[in-house]
Amino acid sequence: MIFIDTSAWIASFKKTGDEELKAFMRQAIVSGVAVTSPIIILELLQGCRSVGERDVLRTKLESLDILPLNQDIWEQAYELGFSLRRKGLTIPTVDLIIAALAIENKSLLLHHDEHYEMIVSHFPILQTKYFGPRR
Repeated sequence: MIFIDTSAWIASFKKTGDEELKAFMRQAIVSGVAVTSPIIILELLQGCRSVGERDVLRTKLESLDILPLNQDIWEQAYELGFSLRRKGLTIPTVDLIIAALAIENKSLLLHHDEHYEMIVSHFPILQTKYFGPRR
């Protein structure tokens, strides 16, 4: 499974976006291995400019398999947040939940957000594919 983060979706929507990212996403979707979650759908729908755009995007996103948020996900997110904070890293709550979803579902997290690379440096169980600038 390839779990596509909001950051990757947004980067792919840009006309000048990374063509390799767009191709990777297209292949994942066509192959039926792309998955999403309610939290990703929420983040993306917030950025829509009209009801029509929102409805079309929602229909497309909900056609993918949707990873549920269950108690195991919350437990994993609690542990990630606590452990990372003890190491001096404060990661946005939504990113912790998304990382927990990827870990618990053994999914590759496709993203364009350096927060996930910070998580991976301490929790290599999180599998990621990063399309973004390297520092």
